[in-house]
Amino acid sequence: MKFKTGVSLVALAIVGSLLVGCNSDNKQDDEQTNASSGVWLKGDIHVHTAVSQDARSPLSDVLDKAFNSFGLDYVSISNHMRNNSQDNDDNDVGGLLYNEALTRYELPAVAALRAEQYANKLIFSSFEWDMPTHEHYGIGIVWDEATQAQGLAAVKEFEYRFSNKNELSDFDAADVSRWETAGVLRQNQTHQDGVAALAWLEQNFPHSSFGMLNHPRRYGSSYTIEDIRDLNNAAPDVFFLIEGMVGNQFNGHRGDYAGSSFDGVYGGVDPAVAQVGGWWDALLGEGRKIWNVANSDHHFKTRDSNASGYYPGEYAKTFTWVEGVTEQDKPISAQKLLDAMHTGNMWGTYGDLIDVLDFTAAGNSDNAITMGQTLTTKAGEQVTITIRFKSPDTNNREAVVNNEIYDAANPGVDHVDLIVGDVGTLAQPGSSEYSNQTNASAHVVRSFSADDWTVDSEGYASMSYTFTAAKHQYFRLRGTNLAYNVTGVTANGEPQRSADVDGTDANYFELLNERNYADLWFYSNPLYVEVQP
Repeated sequence: MKFKTGVSLVALAIVGSLLVGCNSDNKQDDEQTNASSGVWLKGDIHVHTAVSQDARSPLSDVLDKAFNSFGLDYVSISNHMRNNSQDNDDNDVGGLLYNEALTRYELPAVAALRAEQYANKLIFSSFEWDMPTHEHYGIGIVWDEATQAQGLAAVKEFEYRFSNKNELSDFDAADVSRWETAGVLRQNQTHQDGVAALAWLEQNFPHSSFGMLNHPRRYGSSYTIEDIRDLNNAAPDVFFLIEGMVGNQFNGHRGDYAGSSFDGVYGGVDPAVAQVGGWWDALLGEGRKIWNVANSDHHFKTRDSNASGYYPGEYAKTFTWVEGVTEQDKPISAQKLLDAMHTGNMWGTYGDLIDVLDFTAAGNSDNAITMGQTLTTKAGEQVTITIRFKSPDTNNREAVVNNEIYDAANPGVDHVDLIVGDVGTLAQPGSSEYSNQTNASAHVVRSFSADDWTVDSEGYASMSYTFTAAKHQYFRLRGTNLAYNVTGVTANGEPQRSADVDGTDANYFELLNERNYADLWFYSNPLYVEVQP
């Protein structure tokens, strides 16, 4: 019985504290508040507007849906860094460099909308960078009001140095002369140029920037695992995010993983994260702190007979724990959110399958740790992992696509998998381990279904797993509405490749919604248990 519970290619996000945000007033945030002072904030850090030539949604519509319809607390507007940018309302203005469109259109409009409607929301601008020889990757540079000029100058210089969609003639002659006099090189052709870009960020913005590997294995030729290790080695403080729960779900090829892709997505999740023992587990098994997030990658939802991605917050959400924040601290700064993301205390969900997740580990002492943290124990000590979750009664599935009635019954969680993997040493360049794509130790150590958890009077499901500490390990969670063996979507509990939907079908939009909302998952970030000698 099912219980319904309540350096390579990088996308760049420029986080402006000028555009600051706050905590949600939603009661669910209060329900998720840990014993320590803080709040969970819901957000999306990969969102396009009409400024991107391949996107169509006006900025005002994107923010209205994100905040008013779907209750997000923060959004990163992450348009393409190319020389074909438009204005906020999908008007062709002759094609602009990203930095010019950012300063001329995006930032002023965001500031005005925030002042008018969203004073308690965090909105920060971002861009998606076409990393040379690779794919899309996301990076953020944080500034406050006092350092905004320096932040924008950094964005402009990054575009000159590392963008491979722009010609030298696209840039202002005075800027080019100044950069050339200063010895600034253009590096936008090779993998090593991508590595150099992240190294530049690591050198100049190690604590005020972030990097995110967007839709990691959308194409088989996007990266090798060695490429990703190179990038993380070059900028371990910057490159700490992987978009495993990819956007563009409202697409015939789910996630926009088309026929030329690596192998599609599994339960809507990139195989780098969905495959137990795969790329993410291989990186975690070296001790690399790279955290998974869920984004919309919104460009537009529907346009004529075409479909692309859900609005931010409509289908995908990332929950980020922000320590030391209360309702009285509104709004928080972008740096505060960035610091929170660095901790790894985050989790993602599709279709509002859950809206509360507590995932902790404790030993003989009373001190418990959560996602991103490490519990230090002695060999032979008993460790208990506790999982607690809840989901809302409804989700945002429309009965008829675009009728904007977001009130469907939530299918509830069928089972939750606890995944464990061993943590060893960092693979060294040139070694056989450096090209290893798997973590052979990773496996599902326990799977919980409704018979294994208890439900309290408020609807929270709770379960635990106790083991004897013996070595350095990480633990992570995934959960789904699906039973262990559902033809075409699960096999022995493992997600299967998501089916494609024919775009010529008369019921195309409805079939997309049916496929996506019938196949829901959530994923946590890992926590660690380390045994001292």
